[in-house]
Amino acid sequence: MRPSSLGVLLALSLFTAPLAQAEEAGLPVATAQVSQAPSYAMRQQFAGLVESAQQSTLAFTTSAPLAAMAVDAGDFVTQGQTLARLDDRELAAALSSAQAAERLAEAEHTAQQALAELAVMKAQRAAALFDRQQLSEQAFDEARLAAAAEQARERVAKARAQQASAQAEEVAVRLSRAVLRAPYDGYVAERHVDEGALLAPGAPVLTVVSADALEARIGLPPALLPSLKSDASYTLTVEGTAYPASLLQILPQLDPTARTATARFRFSAPTPAVRAGQLVELSLDRTIQEAGFWVPLTALAEANRGLWSLFLAVPDGAGGYTAQRSLVEILHSTTQQAFVRGDLVSGDRVVQSGVGRLVPGQALRITQP
Repeated sequence: MRPSSLGVLLALSLFTAPLAQAEEAGLPVATAQVSQAPSYAMRQQFAGLVESAQQSTLAFTTSAPLAAMAVDAGDFVTQGQTLARLDDRELAAALSSAQAAERLAEAEHTAQQALAELAVMKAQRAAALFDRQQLSEQAFDEARLAAAAEQARERVAKARAQQASAQAEEVAVRLSRAVLRAPYDGYVAERHVDEGALLAPGAPVLTVVSADALEARIGLPPALLPSLKSDASYTLTVEGTAYPASLLQILPQLDPTARTATARFRFSAPTPAVRAGQLVELSLDRTIQEAGFWVPLTALAEANRGLWSLFLAVPDGAGGYTAQRSLVEILHSTTQQAFVRGDLVSGDRVVQSGVGRLVPGQALRITQP
């Protein structure tokens, strides 16, 4: 049986009545009441590089094959640690020979010194006898000449001993230089050669960077420089780990390309996990003295010319509210809020969400203050 026209009309009236009542009451919305703030706080991040204020390229002063390399790039080393060694067999043999020659020359000098002392004593006795006219002048002269000759031979023997000692010391120094040692605590930044390579004097072998002289160099906008203080504490982040730091210096010249000033920061504590060349991030908390309002991000819709729109729930004079569109400029934002300036006053009710379905003048019903 087909329903009667009256029945259809009755059904339609029952369906549309709640809609009409809802429209009459207004679209339900949640609002947030805003108040003006004189400033806002923000955290900014600036990237830079970790650098070392002290690094050394180590080399041997003699030519020989590289017999052993004890470290590799990235290894941490301590002061005095053996890093590399030349093939020192020839030098070791030369040192042994030089030390033997030194001992022989010293023994000859000692023996000659004794002979000279004996000759001097004989000459002194001859002089006493000659004074008492108990010794001829010829015998006295012979004793004096013999003493002088032995003294001369002692001086020659002494010179030879000194020369042999100097030669042995020179070979010992050369042998000691066949070993490269770490000049300070740090890490190996670069390994230039491999074992077995025939090295020329002065050829780079290893580059070592001090662990206690790391710093961060970070480009900053010139406008930020007055807020940086040498006695303040700062936070540097390297690969997710935060480190305390202090300001060392602001370089006087700007980067001509980026138009930024380079600030040098020193890590306040030893950082064995940090390496020169790593990326570093500086976090700066700033208070911006500019008035505005905090609003939920969900209350904003993109407009034009860099502006954003939001809707205010404005009293309609009859106990209800209507939607009023307002344009604002975003000064700063977080994950949930934006600090904006625009045609707002303290006490305004900003529609928190669903702004895409609103039109100016639309009736609203506030479901949440």
